[in-house]
Amino acid sequence: MFYCKNGQMPKFVLFVIKGVHMSKNEKLKSDTRTIASAARHPNRQVQRTCSWIFEALLLLMDEKLYDKITVSDIIEKAGIARQTFYRNFKDKDEVVVRYFTGIFNSELLSVENINEENKHENIILTFNIKYMINHRSNINKLLTIAGIEDLFTDSFKEWHKTLFSQKKNKLNKESQLAYWYKIHYQITGIIIVVMDWFKNDMPLPVNTLLKLLNFYTVDTKILYANVPNIKIKIIEN
Repeated sequence: MFYCKNGQMPKFVLFVIKGVHMSKNEKLKSDTRTIASAARHPNRQVQRTCSWIFEALLLLMDEKLYDKITVSDIIEKAGIARQTFYRNFKDKDEVVVRYFTGIFNSELLSVENINEENKHENIILTFNIKYMINHRSNINKLLTIAGIEDLFTDSFKEWHKTLFSQKKNKLNKESQLAYWYKIHYQITGIIIVVMDWFKNDMPLPVNTLLKLLNFYTVDTKILYANVPNIKIKIIEN
């Protein structure tokens, strides 16, 4: 899913619509494909334009380092006007951030609250490793960007707030702080570990990674009985 400023978040997954503005001699070296229609989006052209911009950025990353790419390069490659770019993105970093935000929200990561028989609540994070592997070319290319961890970590701030707000009113002040810190420390750390594992060609078997991630999610029920624990699941097939 790709986010644009002009329009509501679509319910479908839209990766990239291959832009008619691209030169016929240029072949997209990544594995981007249209995997869903924008028919349900209130502004299909806006979504298509955002896809052209993202595709142009990927093409440029085959030609030069990310920090050498300018907005002028992107708009020339995408075949759009400068004001069209700034209508949807403030800079090239936002293109990358919204790509990661979109795929995390729609494909890579799902979150659910589970109440066990003992009435202890757990937050279950499920990573879709299969999706990551199927789109390895795009994701690995973007993970080479210096400081990318900071970019997509910042993009999760609103998501953290939403997760926190669902439980906040059921906790006292101290437990609220414990839960807030837990979300930031554990969930952000887990995401960074998974992305680093993926970027380095998945050096550990998936089952081993899963055991380590769950080992890192410390049980805080002894100190804060009402603060949910975090558990990890991985989809690999």
